[in-house]
Amino acid sequence: MDVFAKSSLGRPLDPAYKTNIAIMILTLLTGVVMGGVSLLQSGDFGLAIGAGLLYGAIVFVAWVITREIDPDHDLSAFVSVALAFGAALWLMPSTIALWPLGLVILGSRMLTRVVGVRATLIDSLILVAFIGLTAYSGYIAVALAATAFFFLDAWLQEPLRRQWAFGALALVITFLVALITNQGMSLVPVSMPYMLVIGVISLAFLLTILLKGQITTHSDFGNRPLSLSRVRVAMLMTLAIGLVQAVTNSDGGVLSMITLWASLAAVPLYRLIVRIGLIGE
Repeated sequence: MDVFAKSSLGRPLDPAYKTNIAIMILTLLTGVVMGGVSLLQSGDFGLAIGAGLLYGAIVFVAWVITREIDPDHDLSAFVSVALAFGAALWLMPSTIALWPLGLVILGSRMLTRVVGVRATLIDSLILVAFIGLTAYSGYIAVALAATAFFFLDAWLQEPLRRQWAFGALALVITFLVALITNQGMSLVPVSMPYMLVIGVISLAFLLTILLKGQITTHSDFGNRPLSLSRVRVAMLMTLAIGLVQAVTNSDGGVLSMITLWASLAAVPLYRLIVRIGLIGE
């Protein structure tokens, strides 16, 4: 698994950890059950496979995002799994925005340096390409927001100066994609129910960031202490990308990022659950 230590973007799902085994089982179980339910309802194997993959992805991506933005608390990731699955059962999304969600995961890893290394040239090029493909897939506003990952990595504690150049390159590519594909950006109203939900989650999440006084987690490799400022900024970037997707794609933008909003909600909710004594840390 030392190959992962050479990149700031890759993290192994080590089966030696019980929480990793748990999410593997939950993801597989969710996919099989929801695929089976779809097959019973529709009798269509294609739809059943799609449903299984969708719900499995919703559960797994929610867990991954929460692990990136709340590294000190393993169990908060499982709170997000429950929230994401429950919300998906209620709202029944037909898809999720995989490109923006992938950007959140990769960008957060690069910023927090949780793997234990700074971004390599290859890592930066991969993220630039990912931003370009995200823009090409129709998420221009998210791609533009995600370029900030580079500028922040070049500015925060132990800055990596060459990221200024990669940030500029990502901006140029995003604008070129917008011109070539004739994509524009505009603010779209979000309905009141969705606005209330994401508003409450955002406020609770921001309060959690403000109250976060320390970070105890060390990197996967090298056992280096993570930077509190970098973790906080990664949390803010995750929230910002969720909000950008919402205000440029209305309710559909919120629904397509259901896993992200479940993750954001899980971080303060987990702390509340611990505080009232339902579970221990």
